[in-house]
Amino acid sequence: MKRRSPQVLLLGLLLLPQLSALAQSEVELKRYADLDRQCEAAREKKLAPLRAKKIDACVNDEKRSRAECEDEFGSFGNTRGKSGGGAISGMFYDVPECVAASAARNQYRQ
Repeated sequence: MKRRSPQVLLLGLLLLPQLSALAQSEVELKRYADLDRQCEAAREKKLAPLRAKKIDACVNDEKRSRAECEDEFGSFGNTRGKSGGGAISGMFYDVPECVAASAARNQYRQ
């Protein structure tokens, strides 16, 4: 059996905390992605009926094609670009799932 040099063992000991931190950050990233998915699902549950009403009103009241109305209102309630230097916030980011996702990210940044 071949003996490892002290330098190799020392290098391994020095890298161990960084590898552990990397594995932990991957776990955190997966957790944040899961929280984000829960947030978006909760938002979509609230947005879907509002979006459908907008599309139906566009078709029935404005006599436009469903495809045209879906194209215009298909992303209703989501963040859209910037206005006057600030981002236009999407709707329903105040649902508990989104508040939890935001709190988790803010806690990590501290």
